[in-house]
Amino acid sequence: MNNNKLKIIGIVLLSILLLPINSYAVTLQEYEDAVAKYTKELQEKEAKIAKGKEEIAAVKKNIADIEDKIKAAEEEVDRLQKEIEECNKEIEKKNNESKKIMEYYQVENGNNAYLEYVFGATSITDMVYRMSVAEQLTEYNDNVMKELKRLIEENEKKKIELNKKQEELKELKKNLEKEKERIEEEVSGVEGTVPSTKGQIALYQQRVDYYRSKGCKSSDVIGVTCDVPPKSSSSGASSSVSAGAVIGENGFRFPVVGGRISWGYGSGGHKGVDITRGCGTPIYAVAPGRVYYVGNTLDNYGAYMVLVVHNVNGRLVFSQYAHVQPNIPVSVGQNVDIGTVVAYMGSTGYSTGCHLHLEMSQYYGWGYNGSYYQYRNNIISPWNYVPSPY
Repeated sequence: MNNNKLKIIGIVLLSILLLPINSYAVTLQEYEDAVAKYTKELQEKEAKIAKGKEEIAAVKKNIADIEDKIKAAEEEVDRLQKEIEECNKEIEKKNNESKKIMEYYQVENGNNAYLEYVFGATSITDMVYRMSVAEQLTEYNDNVMKELKRLIEENEKKKIELNKKQEELKELKKNLEKEKERIEEEVSGVEGTVPSTKGQIALYQQRVDYYRSKGCKSSDVIGVTCDVPPKSSSSGASSSVSAGAVIGENGFRFPVVGGRISWGYGSGGHKGVDITRGCGTPIYAVAPGRVYYVGNTLDNYGAYMVLVVHNVNGRLVFSQYAHVQPNIPVSVGQNVDIGTVVAYMGSTGYSTGCHLHLEMSQYYGWGYNGSYYQYRNNIISPWNYVPSPY
């Protein structure tokens, strides 16, 4: 193989090595699609919430109707009870009347009163008359007893039916209360996810608006063909670096002056490095780059954070500064270097004291060109780039 061929091969290999790593890049169109996706998701959630509230209102109306029926049934029970009491008085009255009639026709000898009365007739006509009177009296007593029995049975039947109706209404009300609670819980669950969805819309819309303001088109690859972050190198350090700064040969720096490591990377699954110093201590960017997120909507516990994207020889590297104070001095789209204060040490979110949680990743950045899960799978030890002060 001659020298010319070797030179050509060498140039090709060098060109490949110098090309930016774009396999993890994202286009503006993907951000636009994300806005559309989360907007649709928000609309679906709001529709579901509205429908749930309509269902709750309908169930509440049914419960109110049932309560009215239960009240009416209770009034019916009171009315029936009064009716039963009146029937009992009537039963007692008829029973007393029957006794008086029997006493009227009976004689002192007692049980043979009917026979003595009949056989006391003075003629056939008188006997027929006396027998007719006795039969009528017996029939009257039988009818009175039958009527009394019917009234008692009817009242008992009404009481049973009414009690059954009350139990059915109470069971129906109980089931409707459970249904109402289920729907309310479901609506509450959906409502709980709305802020997160709105946060995603705001985040991606912010990206879209920012990159459009930079002249990016939908087909542009962010950080590669459009809005390329400043390059990080050993010669890119700011001349205004604070005294005492620890700077590595690669141009990266330790983010604070002084401080100590309170929790190392990987310890107990820790995905970053915790650095402690006094509250309000200035925090510097670890390398030249561009701010792409500022706020507290990404973290589930509301921690304020700053996210910066760096260009390290064409490779995208991301740094996260979390739990910082809300008074963040930088804004989205701002270029920073190792002399730029990006935040102040704080204790926002899930935190027990003022500290900086420094977290870094390669290729995928949370909210930049990937989801949290893509970002999480590409988290690296900050010591891969940041120099240790110890």
